[in-house]
Amino acid sequence: MPFIECHIKAGLTQEIRDIIQVTHDSIGSDPKIINVILHEHPSENISISSRINGEEFSKKSTA
Repeated sequence: MPFIECHIKAGLTQEIRDIIQVTHDSIGSDPKIINVILHEHPSENISISSRINGEEFSKKSTA
């Protein structure tokens, strides 16, 4: 029984049905047993590759 947990930025429109369909197409699981949970977080609480809230990456000098 697939269990999918997604952490996303608040305000993004994620379609749970699309996630279920992609999972079904990929691994053949019956959609009736695919479980999906979405957690939405404020953008200021998300950091991706050292960037917070979409800011540009800047390499700081250690000199």
